[in-house]
Amino acid sequence: MSDPEGILPLMPRFSSEEIDQIDQLWRSLPAGHMWTGWATVGHPPDTVWIYRSRAHWRRFPLTRTKTGYALGDDQGRLFREAATLEDLLKAVEAVPQLRVADQD
Repeated sequence: MSDPEGILPLMPRFSSEEIDQIDQLWRSLPAGHMWTGWATVGHPPDTVWIYRSRAHWRRFPLTRTKTGYALGDDQGRLFREAATLEDLLKAVEAVPQLRVADQD
């Protein structure tokens, strides 16, 4: 959506510390966890893509909010909010799988 007059509020961007925390959280997961990776968009990033195994969908956009984080579904629609990065992991894990795990 275009905002030529600057009326829409800007989404908060991720700080380098938050990116480091996301990376540390991801690296702390056991091998074979459904959260398979992540990537940033923009500099400083305004979106972090969370990747999960195929049976658990492919990617989810994570954005900052004034009170924490918002996680979208694979179509970009908001479906979970998390106050902390630890809550984010719980939100990622709570998304139901699409297929049986042997299809990963």
